[in-house]
Amino acid sequence: MRHQPRAYRPTIWPVLLAYLCAFAIALCASALLVLGVALARAHGKVAGVAEQASGFALSAEGLMASALVDACVLVGVAAVASRLPARDALGLALGPSRASRLGLAAAVAGMIGLSFACGALTDLFGARSGTVMDALAKALHAPSPLRFFIAVATVGVGPGVAEETFFRGFMQRRIRARWGRLAAIAVTAAAFAVIHLDPVQGASAFAAGLFLGWVAERLQGTRPGILAHAGNNALFVALASFASTEGGSRGAEVAVLAAGSLVLVAAILLLARPGAIRAPPRVIAPEAPANAEG
Repeated sequence: MRHQPRAYRPTIWPVLLAYLCAFAIALCASALLVLGVALARAHGKVAGVAEQASGFALSAEGLMASALVDACVLVGVAAVASRLPARDALGLALGPSRASRLGLAAAVAGMIGLSFACGALTDLFGARSGTVMDALAKALHAPSPLRFFIAVATVGVGPGVAEETFFRGFMQRRIRARWGRLAAIAVTAAAFAVIHLDPVQGASAFAAGLFLGWVAERLQGTRPGILAHAGNNALFVALASFASTEGGSRGAEVAVLAAGSLVLVAAILLLARPGAIRAPPRVIAPEAPANAEG
């Protein structure tokens, strides 16, 4: 009896190595950026380097520059690990999905609802103060028009494209081929949480990673997740820039938690409907030529 060939299951270690490399390179690149700016601002005086480094790292310019550096590192590592030019790696991530307009809208709404719910929970537990998101919101407040545009590009769109390209477009696909969908979604979400290096932001990132991972599997592509991720980040930049920096009352936070949770549940129900996925294009077979008479 002839044995059936086993399906190819790629090894996991290249994916884990790519993740560790992206982690280390992003940390080193951001640290070198901050140190270089601090040295320039301190005019070579060692005594003032630490103060300048701290000031730049927590400034709007420093946070935007670090976000841009991290985004470039993630796309670059994904391209190298995929053995593709960076343009082709982005093209693979930005390629078409099976999402209908309903699916795209539900993905964006679900991500925003989840973000608002996680933010309200953070405020209710009094855990927002001192976090990376708190520092970023304070740094981005009341920007000039040019700074706002740059912030949307570097903090909103850039990380949305780069993180979805690396985590859902590269990492989750490779892990799924080895361990299946559920394990791929969970492991990728955990890796996505750890790379944020903040317990509070990491918890929200894990929840977002689970949702975005499921969206990528459900809609068969990373483009809906990129749109949802970038849209949510851009909304955060807008709120941080122009909304009041004072926290709301406990009752208001409970209302935001309830509203965000309802939007998330509604989005999940819509994504589970057949209408969230476009039907594959119909292939019409060419007509056979008529037989010549005579």
